[in-house]
Amino acid sequence: MTGSNPVRELLASAHPVERVWVRGSADAQLAAAAAARRVPVESASPDVLARIAGGAAHQGIVARVPEYRYAELDAVSGAAGNAVLVLDGIQDPQNLGAILRTSRAAGVAGVVIPKDRAATVTTAVASASAGHVFGVRLARVTNLARACEALKEARWWLVGLVAGADRDVFEVGRGLERPALVVGSEGTGLRQLVRQGCDFEAAIPMAAGVESLNVSVATGIALYALTHREPRS
Repeated sequence: MTGSNPVRELLASAHPVERVWVRGSADAQLAAAAAARRVPVESASPDVLARIAGGAAHQGIVARVPEYRYAELDAVSGAAGNAVLVLDGIQDPQNLGAILRTSRAAGVAGVVIPKDRAATVTTAVASASAGHVFGVRLARVTNLARACEALKEARWWLVGLVAGADRDVFEVGRGLERPALVVGSEGTGLRQLVRQGCDFEAAIPMAAGVESLNVSVATGIALYALTHREPRS
């Protein structure tokens, strides 16, 4: 894992960390965070950091971590939070990272992604999330449609983000408790089986002449529409 913010977020999380290398000496905050986790911190030259980072931009700090540990679906469906986010095949690591960062900011209970045909947690995703991937419960499931059914059984209301839907996401979100936002892939949107499992469909209202938004931007707008909604009268 590389980069100042991702490594600091990593140390602040419960994810395992094996070792950290820094250019020069670690600052007091980083040293304290590493000491609290009993993670060794070593000084390394720029050449050594570049080699350990495998050519990735590192900002003078690199951490060695085991393979990323995904959460179980039950940990997401049973968690407390403003909402749940279901991602149906986001493939671009930058989009996934940006969405995870927004999810952390919005206070979601967790995020669910499919195992196939979707981006997974990599150094690029962690960097794009500014390390906030380590502060989000992220479940990776074999069958997304079944995972959606499990969320419904756990009393989450599934809101599919669909361009051209009759209702907008602000209207749907008004007074809706325990929303689970379901967002499709960059190119094709929600798959039919996943879409059919949604309780509601909602669109983002846009000015004439604008047909679509980047998926990470659209997800951010919809998440805040659902999590910062007007109370039920």
